[in-house]
Amino acid sequence: MHLAIRDVSKTYTNGVRALRSVNLDIPRGMYGLLGPNGAGKSTLMRTIATLQEPDTGSITLGDPGSAPGQAIDVVREKDRVRRTLGYLPQEFGVYPSVSAERLLDHFAVLEGFNHRAERRRVVEALLRQTNL
Repeated sequence: MHLAIRDVSKTYTNGVRALRSVNLDIPRGMYGLLGPNGAGKSTLMRTIATLQEPDTGSITLGDPGSAPGQAIDVVREKDRVRRTLGYLPQEFGVYPSVSAERLLDHFAVLEGFNHRAERRRVVEALLRQTNL
């Protein structure tokens, strides 16, 4: 899905301006955000993932030219976004001794993949996709 970010700004209550009029068009695919600490990467990701709201601007998830009602307004339609988008922050508090494979297997069970062979296939595909 295409992600359109228009004039998104965020200033925290302590006065830190994390985002200032961010404009991005991100086509379908896998991408990463790179930048120094304090550049606003986590703030942008948390905003896209509906964990916090921007002060201004809009974020739309959907293919350009899609029929009306198909594109998702990230700020106003949080439940629709959460059914579509996955977000895994760099630090999220898992047990350090648990491997990525075991953690993904656990998540697969939570998502309803009850058969071991099916889980294994899904986990292996995800590990390949993310080069883990």
